[in-house]
Amino acid sequence: MPPSGPQGTLLLLPLLLLLLLRAVLAVPLERGAPNKEETPATESPDTGLYYHRYLQEVIDVLETDGHFREKLQAANAEDIKSGKLSRELDFVSHHVRTKLDELKRQEVSRL
Repeated sequence: MPPSGPQGTLLLLPLLLLLLLRAVLAVPLERGAPNKEETPATESPDTGLYYHRYLQEVIDVLETDGHFREKLQAANAEDIKSGKLSRELDFVSHHVRTKLDELKRQEVSRL
């Protein structure tokens, strides 16, 4: 169970800020002709953070959960900054939670 209160909010703040950054910098969907060639996905810009790769992996895992992805797309910057979006982490699927736990273990062992 993640910490609650101010400690939990402080732990989730970098993640939520990165989620906001990713949403703001996301490439818009093109609804053009279906015969267009697909271009390879570009990597998101490096945030300069030492744990950028870890945060990117966390975001990718969270986006596999349809419910959380919908909430993230519907959230505004204030919801993310205030921690309102972090409450939705309690509702992600068991598979997503397990994958997040494994990513965290790997990152902690790396440090």
